[in-house]
Amino acid sequence: MVIFLGEKYYICEECRFKYKDKELAQKCEKWCKKHKSCNLNITKYAIS
Repeated sequence: MVIFLGEKYYICEECRFKYKDKELAQKCEKWCKKHKSCNLNITKYAIS
C-alpha cells in the first residue's frame, strides 16, 4: 500500500500500476507474474 496525494493505493509489484482496491492489485499481480503481460480487463481500473 502507498499513500499518494492523500489517498491510499495498492500497487501491483510486477507492473507498478496503482489501484484503490486491494483485490484488483492482487489480481493484477497474479496475472502479471503468470503471463508476463497485463490484462486490459484488470488494468482498466488502474489509477496510474
